[in-house]
Amino acid sequence: MPKVQRRSYSCKRNGFVIRGMEYKAEKNTGIPVIMSHAFLMNQKVMKKYAVELARQGYVVFTYDFCGGAIFSKSDGDFSDMTIDTEKEDLICVINYVKTLNDIDIRRLILFGASQGGFVSCLVAAELKEKIDKLVLIYPAFCIPDDAKKGKMMTIEFDPENIEQTFKRKMFKLSPEYPKSAIRIDIYEEIKKISCPMLIIHGDQDKIVDLGYAQKALETSKNERSDLKIIEGAGHGFNRKQFKTAMKYVFDYFI
Repeated sequence: MPKVQRRSYSCKRNGFVIRGMEYKAEKNTGIPVIMSHAFLMNQKVMKKYAVELARQGYVVFTYDFCGGAIFSKSDGDFSDMTIDTEKEDLICVINYVKTLNDIDIRRLILFGASQGGFVSCLVAAELKEKIDKLVLIYPAFCIPDDAKKGKMMTIEFDPENIEQTFKRKMFKLSPEYPKSAIRIDIYEEIKKISCPMLIIHGDQDKIVDLGYAQKALETSKNERSDLKIIEGAGHGFNRKQFKTAMKYVFDYFI
């Protein structure tokens, strides 16, 4: 089994330092994969995906969103994080990867989990042909609908009066977070994506209903887009479900 080397890297966005980790084997294809983590998580949750892909010859980049992670290595507090800032963070990492000599940037793959998948979609919609493939693990396409309902995870507010009613439980999030989400039509954004999209979703997901993924597949204009459903899986995969997900990913990449 190829040994995977790890190397830290950093880049800067509007004064905030984004810190991440590069994973690659000595013999690799130079194909870059940029992984974006879920809401309140950090890049460590993407490590198992990164290692498996690096063993197959991909050069993988994980990172912490600024202000968007517990035990984040990147700059920023929770109050600095919005959907817009996470989108800017991902674009910043893409621009960093473009500067590397041993990378085939024409074959760039975005790989996102939950909110990281949502953000990856927004970036793919903006960059269009510059993204070669998109892999989404239980993507949180429910975010705009949740914002319109006034309840996002443990956050409650009146969507017609966000500033005055925003309640923060546990985390010092800003009202700008739901305000940045409420205006997004994710399916209109998906229509702009030119690359194929693989969605992997559990049929027992209680946080993001499977119907969101099914509608996303119907919306995609690329005939190579696909949805793989893992029976019994929720918003997160156990060891067996992870192995199943990776098989779907590798089959998709061939």
